[in-house]
Amino acid sequence: MIGLKVYICTTYTFYLLGSTILWIVLNSSYHFYRIYYSDTPNKRQYEYIIVGTGTAGSIIAAGIPSNDVLVLEAGSMRSSLMDVPLLQPLLQGTDYDWKYRTEPQKYACAALNENRSAWPMGKVFGGTHMLNNMIHYKAETKDFDGWFDHEDELHSFLEYFDRWGEDEMIPIELPTFETGLGTSFVKAAVQAGLEKNLFYKPNVTTRYGRRSTASHYCWEYLQQKHEITLNAQVTRVIVQNHKATGLILDKAGKTYHIKASKGIILAAGTIGSSKILLQSGIGPKEHLKAAGIETIVNLPVGENLQDHITTGMDLVLISKQMPIQPIDLIHPSNIWNYVINDGMNSSLSFGGCECLGFVNLESKFSHKLGFMVLPVGITIDAGLHLRNVINLREDIWQNYFKTLVDQGLQSVTILPILLHPKSKGYVRIENANLHSNIIIDPNYLREKEDIEILITGLKILQNIDAKVFFSEVIRTGSAT
Repeated sequence: MIGLKVYICTTYTFYLLGSTILWIVLNSSYHFYRIYYSDTPNKRQYEYIIVGTGTAGSIIAAGIPSNDVLVLEAGSMRSSLMDVPLLQPLLQGTDYDWKYRTEPQKYACAALNENRSAWPMGKVFGGTHMLNNMIHYKAETKDFDGWFDHEDELHSFLEYFDRWGEDEMIPIELPTFETGLGTSFVKAAVQAGLEKNLFYKPNVTTRYGRRSTASHYCWEYLQQKHEITLNAQVTRVIVQNHKATGLILDKAGKTYHIKASKGIILAAGTIGSSKILLQSGIGPKEHLKAAGIETIVNLPVGENLQDHITTGMDLVLISKQMPIQPIDLIHPSNIWNYVINDGMNSSLSFGGCECLGFVNLESKFSHKLGFMVLPVGITIDAGLHLRNVINLREDIWQNYFKTLVDQGLQSVTILPILLHPKSKGYVRIENANLHSNIIIDPNYLREKEDIEILITGLKILQNIDAKVFFSEVIRTGSAT
């Protein structure tokens, strides 16, 4: 028991020191780049203005048929540390994150402070793709039925997804590291009668074990072809005679009015684009009136908000330690494999998810229920960071999660995911103040069917033969 306590103390002391240093470096780099990239737009009019440099914004900027384009990003330039996949959890909550919180949820999030869910979103060149798990899932036609009036438009839209993995700008590859947990879960799921072709290791958007997004490719390309302004927050679109003619942006305490002769493309994400439009007077008339904003165009902007919700962090305990403990990260062979061998067999190249699974449940969509298998949980850092990122209540941590840490138990996470929620929410603004907080209310689990699907997911996990799963985990883990 004394040996266990010494091991736990030593391991998490190392983690605390390492994560603190990384936290300082990441936040410092954000502010360094704010100063370094201090340029303002060179002109007051362009043919096109693109707002946002996430996946959509970067791809559009790379392909737009014009040499007179201004690309705007509210966040700072990314740090090279953000390309290390395993550091992904440490990115959330830094200055590279907008740090959004939802409104208190009436039907969900009971284990979170004030029933508010964290919504990490990238405030960085590259957008939220710089913060996420880098999982690539090929789009299926059924999931976009109803988006277009004509079938040929739908197929033209889906053709863009076929470029993933073939286009140099958007690479995908299989993970270069695994613990064996994903393989074990696939075998156990198939033996439980689930469809074999729907449980598999996911492709990820990496190149040689490093995070690789459309913005990585676009940075050098865009600098040569277009003008890029970072740390520039767009607050309003200017509409004259029912035509968007320009926008207002803030940078370094100054306000700029930039015109566009041909078009403005908003690619600032679910929250960012909605906020800009609402502040511009484009949105639901009644909401804008209540916020004190004149309605320019009455449209359902910010309505129909949907988010896939999950449950089950640290739900499964196993007797075998996964080879992804904090102390494993600094092993010389782990660092060597990441730096020299393109991330092969290095946990530093691991983005978090080791297996995906899907169950249709007689849905009109491709699938209603999904599964994500992660060889860790929020106990991996002994409560130093991850529980704060997800906004977990202190009493929930103390009564369940901390006991796992104190006993040195290895927990893993198998998440059932609601893929197509019936519960719909909204994005709204508090008032006419351009810098006021955004209101995010996804109305999680308001519809009973959403709850039933998640319960079905938990029952499916219960029905998986524990002996098959755990024996596979231990056997595969020993061989890793």
